[in-house]
Amino acid sequence: MFSSMKKFLIVPPLDGSSACVVTGCEEALKRLGHTVVLFDSSAWFSMCSALQRLPIGVQQQDVFSGRAIDLIAQSILAVVECQDIEYVLAFPQSPLNSSIRKEMQKQDITTVLWMTEEYGTFPFWRKLVEGYDVVATIQHEPFISELSVLGHTPVYLPFAANGVCCTPVSTHTAAEDLIVVLGDASDELANVLTKHIDRGMVLWGDGWDAYEQFVPYYQGSLGRLTRSERKALYRDAAVIVNLHSPDIGSGDAVNLETFAIAACGGFQLVDKRMLMEGMFSYEELVIFESAEELSEQLTEFVDDRNSRLEYARNAQKLVLAKHTYDHRMKTLLSELTS
Repeated sequence: MFSSMKKFLIVPPLDGSSACVVTGCEEALKRLGHTVVLFDSSAWFSMCSALQRLPIGVQQQDVFSGRAIDLIAQSILAVVECQDIEYVLAFPQSPLNSSIRKEMQKQDITTVLWMTEEYGTFPFWRKLVEGYDVVATIQHEPFISELSVLGHTPVYLPFAANGVCCTPVSTHTAAEDLIVVLGDASDELANVLTKHIDRGMVLWGDGWDAYEQFVPYYQGSLGRLTRSERKALYRDAAVIVNLHSPDIGSGDAVNLETFAIAACGGFQLVDKRMLMEGMFSYEELVIFESAEELSEQLTEFVDDRNSRLEYARNAQKLVLAKHTYDHRMKTLLSELTS
């Protein structure tokens, strides 16, 4: 336990993304004995949306959008000052601009960005991290070193599981034969998954509706799933195909679904990521490195309930022991209070 209670302000992304991560951080910090104030970013969303719908030119929209972000950021600063906040935790799409972050630095308020996106998807990431004291990242090198060179304190902070989502691993699921596919489509993946449609399948992600054979089974983008829907889906499906990227074998960071599926007691087949090593073993996850290997694993495990249960139990035990938001916030706090 840390020596004293700290006071945090959490600033969720303006677009409503990372809701599970925000909730996980808030609940974990409170369990660890700290005070948490949650800024209501969603209250400003209608204003920003209205500005984007104005029948004006792009340049004018940019001007108004910039002014809107400035107003929201000033509001965040006001909350920080009125509530005697010590630490501000934000995310890539949080409405917190660099000038306000620098103002907080002048007032000895520590600002933290949890970079929950892979930095390669943000060509402007240097601008994004500007003014933050601490940058926590789901990736490691070379990003860690680059952050250090820029003067930030980097913290390797992977995604985590929410312990409150934990349910006993079911010996008989509500959808015993269902294959759930989470992730975006590609020709290679579509080709191998077509062979398994007859077993029963639903697909969440982008691009699957471009393939005629998957249209009846396509459910929409993954972001449309609510927290309760995810929990039920992860718990009840026979097999969950967890795709980080249509380009199998690329990338390093482990996605949020890997931890969430495990916490909910689900069985998953997941594409290999570099940072899985040291985090999971082959006793908890069934990992594939090609579309062909995925097809083979589906054939092997879809009728092997006992093996699926063993993997699911091992994965759930591991994430609850080592990979919850309590663990992540302890890691972050140790850096902040050192």
